Amino acid sequence: MDYQKTAKEVLRSVGGNDNVNSVIHCVTRLRFKLKDNQLPDKEKIKQIDGVITVVESGGQFQVVIGNEVPKVYEALLDTMGVKPGDQAAEDDQKNEKVSLFSRFVDVISGVFMPVVGVLAAVGILKGLLALCTSLGWMTDQMGTYKILYATADAMFYFFPVILGFSAGKKFGGNPYLSAVLGAALVYPTMTSAFTDKTALSFLTIPVVLINYTSSVIPIIIGAFLAAKVEKFISKYAPASIKMFIVPFLTLVIISPIVFLVVGPIATIISDGLAKGSMWIYQLSPAIAGLILAGFWQGIIIFGLHWAFIPILLNNVVTNGFDPINGMLFCTTFAQTGAAFAIALKSRDPKLKPIATSATIAGLMGVTEPAIYGVTLPTKKPFILASIAGGIGGAVAGLLGSTAYGFASGGIFGIPLFINPKGIDTGFIGFIISLVVAFVVGFILTYLFGYKNAKPSPDIKIANESKEEEKTVFSPLNGELIRLTAVKDEAFSSGSMGQGAAIIPLEGVAYAPFNGTVVTVFKTKHAIGLISEDGVELLIHIGINTVSLKGKHFTSFVSEGDTIRKGDKLVEFDPKAIVDEGYDLTTSVIVTNTAVYTDILAEESKDIHVGDRLLRIR
Repeated sequence: MDYQKTAKEVLRSVGGNDNVNSVIHCVTRLRFKLKDNQLPDKEKIKQIDGVITVVESGGQFQVVIGNEVPKVYEALLDTMGVKPGDQAAEDDQKNEKVSLFSRFVDVISGVFMPVVGVLAAVGILKGLLALCTSLGWMTDQMGTYKILYATADAMFYFFPVILGFSAGKKFGGNPYLSAVLGAALVYPTMTSAFTDKTALSFLTIPVVLINYTSSVIPIIIGAFLAAKVEKFISKYAPASIKMFIVPFLTLVIISPIVFLVVGPIATIISDGLAKGSMWIYQLSPAIAGLILAGFWQGIIIFGLHWAFIPILLNNVVTNGFDPINGMLFCTTFAQTGAAFAIALKSRDPKLKPIATSATIAGLMGVTEPAIYGVTLPTKKPFILASIAGGIGGAVAGLLGSTAYGFASGGIFGIPLFINPKGIDTGFIGFIISLVVAFVVGFILTYLFGYKNAKPSPDIKIANESKEEEKTVFSPLNGELIRLTAVKDEAFSSGSMGQGAAIIPLEGVAYAPFNGTVVTVFKTKHAIGLISEDGVELLIHIGINTVSLKGKHFTSFVSEGDTIRKGDKLVEFDPKAIVDEGYDLTTSVIVTNTAVYTDILAEESKDIHVGDRLLRIR
C-alpha cells in the first residue's frame, strides 16, 4: 500500500482540509469529525486502495483501513500539514447538530482510545503472572514477580493520572494540568487518610474520603471542568503572566471541587453502574451472554461499543473483575471462525487471500478485516457468526467466565481471564466459550453461509480434476529473461511476486489480457491490472524509473478502465530513458502469487506482443 497516496485520496474524498474539524485513529479506523458529513462520496472512498469500508457512527465519519491505519494516519497528518498531537477535540464549536449520545460516544472513544493498547498489554502481563503463580513457576515473594507485577499494576493504580492526561487532550485543555489533577486524587497523603479514616476538611467543609486509585469517572469529569475553567481564565489573563497564572488558578479552583463534589458524586455513579450491570448479569448469565454476545459485533460496526468501555473498566476497578467482557470476548473468535471457513472453501482469487489474512488478524484480536472484508460483504456469514458468538456468550455466562483486567480480543488476551488465585472453572468455561464460538462459526458458515460462484462456461474442468490454467500474454516486444536476472532485488528475489522480465525493443506496452486497470502510477512507469479470471498483474517499466517523475512516459488508460487484450496501455521513449542512465528491463509480476500453485514463465527467448508469457495454475 502507498500510504501517502491512500491518505491523499481519502482526504480529497472527504472534502479536503476545509471539511475536517479533527481526525484521530483507533486500531483499524481513521475517525473524522467533519463539518459536512454529506460531502464525502462513500462509494468512491471504498474503492481507494487500502480502504476496507466506510462507517458513520457516533458523529464520526470512520474510514476502516485495518492493521496499516497508524501509517496511513501519519501520512494523512503530513498531507494535512498537521503535527501529531495537534488534533485536540474541536467539537465544541460545531456539534449543535450532533445528538447527545453521539457526543458521549465521541468523548469516551477519544479519552480511552489512546490507552486501550497499553491497558490490554498490562492486563495480559497480570494474567501471565497469575498463570505462573498458579502453576508454581513463581511466587509472589520473588523479586522478578514483584517488579513485573508493579509494572502491570501501575497503570491501574495510577489510572487517574493517565486518564487525566488523555481526557485533557480530548477536552482541549492542558493535558499536563489534568494529569496533575489525577495525581492529586491518588497522592499518598490522600490515600493514607482514607485508609486510616483520618478526618479532613477544606475551609471547614468536610471532605468525603474515598480511595481514588484505579478510578475512572471522577478524573474524566474533573478534566472536563478543568478544560472549561482553563479556557475561561485564558481569555482574561494578562499575556505576561498567562503561562503560570492560568494553570495556577485552574488547579486552585478545580481541585477542591473534585474532592468535595465531583469525586463523591462520580463514585456513587461508578458504584451504581457496577451494581446495575451485575444485577442484569445475575438475572440470567446465560441469557445475558446470548443476547449481548449475539449483538456485540453489530454494535461494534456502528462504533457504539465505546459507550460500554467505561462500564467494563468500572467493573474491573470497582469489583476487581468484569463478567460482561467474559461473555463478549468469544465474539471475535466467532467472526474469525467464519472467515476461516471462507478461506478454506472459497475459490475466488480475490476473496481467498483476504479471508486468510483476516483469519490471522482475527486470532490476533483485530476483527475489522474479517467483518468488513469477508463476512459482511458475503452477508450470511456475518449473521451466522453473530449466532455463534451468542452461543459462545451463553456458555461463558453459564460457566461464570470473568475478566480480571481490560481485554481486547484475540489469543493474547486470554491470560486476562485467569483468576489471580489460580485457574478455576470460570477460566475453563471461558476457554470452552472461545472454542464453541470459533467452531460453530466455522461449521455454520462452511455448511450454510457461503457458496462458491459457479465456474465460468469458458473454463474447462476435466474429469481428471486438472487444475484450471490461466494465461498472461506478453505486453511488449523484446528479449525475455528470467525474473531472477533483474538487477533490482525487490523483483529478482520474488518478494513482489513471481513472473518474468522483458528487455523492450520498442516503446509501447499493450494489455496482456482482458480485464480492468486497477492502478496507474502517477509517474506512469508502472500499471496494475486484474484479469477477468482474477490474475493481478504489475507491469513495471524500467528500474528506478520512478525518479523520472513521468518524463518520457505517456499513459493511454486510467484507473477503472476496462481493457481488452492488445489495447495500448502506455508509450515510452526507450532511447531517452537509457540516455538518462536507466535500465529499461521491465518486470511483469503476478502480485497475488500466493493464490496460485504454479506460475510458469516461458523460456528465455525473443518474444512478441501477444505471445504466451506466463502460465498460471
